[in-house]
Amino acid sequence: MEHIVKFNIGEEEIEITDLTPFPILLCEFLYEGDFELMKADLKNNSKFIEEAKKIEKLVEHLPGLTSNFVIYPFVLSEFLAYFSEFQINYSDLVHISLNGLFDTVLLEADKKNFDFVKDVVDFILKIDPSFAPAYELMGSVLVEKGEMEEGEEYLEKAVKLDPWNIAALSELGELYFNLGEYEKAAVIWKKELELSPNNYVTYFMISDAYMQKGNYEKAAHVLEKFLNRFPNSILGKYELCTIYEKLSRTTEANELKEEILNTTPEYSTDIEVWAKVMFENGKYKEVQNFLEKYIDQDKENEHFKLLLVIPYLKVKRFDEAKSIYQEVKDKYMWYIYGLEEILNKNLTKEELEVIEKV
Repeated sequence: MEHIVKFNIGEEEIEITDLTPFPILLCEFLYEGDFELMKADLKNNSKFIEEAKKIEKLVEHLPGLTSNFVIYPFVLSEFLAYFSEFQINYSDLVHISLNGLFDTVLLEADKKNFDFVKDVVDFILKIDPSFAPAYELMGSVLVEKGEMEEGEEYLEKAVKLDPWNIAALSELGELYFNLGEYEKAAVIWKKELELSPNNYVTYFMISDAYMQKGNYEKAAHVLEKFLNRFPNSILGKYELCTIYEKLSRTTEANELKEEILNTTPEYSTDIEVWAKVMFENGKYKEVQNFLEKYIDQDKENEHFKLLLVIPYLKVKRFDEAKSIYQEVKDKYMWYIYGLEEILNKNLTKEELEVIEKV
């Protein structure tokens, strides 16, 4: 034990050693700042209690002692060395919460510090082998690293321990889908919807999984349920229309298409597919009128103005079309690529040359 400094507080002398910081670290990372609860768990560890009492005395005079410069960065090897020095067993920590430490792990996962994540997750699971969020996080990290089989094991464990873990269900379904196990993906995502029926995207993922299996009837049924919950979704109507056509349910497909042609988007996710259907039916002016008003009111989605290039070119407003194309190209080049199919399908070679010669 290294003696670092001595404090004289009134008539009392407090000797700070290299062991003194540990009660602060333990309290912040495993007890969510509850010093009394920590002391209750370790009341029979006289060596630890001695250092904890020093901290309590110092905090009265140094309130900044618990600030981030004291407890960060978290170094697992040092943390474990303290456990050994104080002879603390994991079983001694009866009332701990792993949330504080897990928040630290999440921050490092965002930074792609995967070695740190693995080491701390292993530590967390030694303390509490049933802590489902740790399995979910480790599973997602392993999948991101390309270690699919081990990632699958962790995600399945997370779902087994916590069947209500929506993030784990979503990630496990995505993993199954990417592995070509479409039926398993659909089953998992259905469980996710039972817990969170307003998860808009999940309906489309389930439908896609069934279509990959060639089961268009089930795919249609999923989107029918989706439209019961989100009746104004143009994207939902368009996707269901496409499935109906594959099933030769022509009347129902035409009814949905007619609904799309006689409405305007409520959600930004509907704008592109709505414009696509409108263009296919020659309704350029209707798209122009809607988009001009929409973009004027919502500057955050101004990339949609690229769609205006098509109706402008149709009425020979060449300068405006060229100006928009150049602006979007400068600011949102990704959208130029994303809209390439619609542009090529709805513009002639000559019209494309007009905007590309900016």
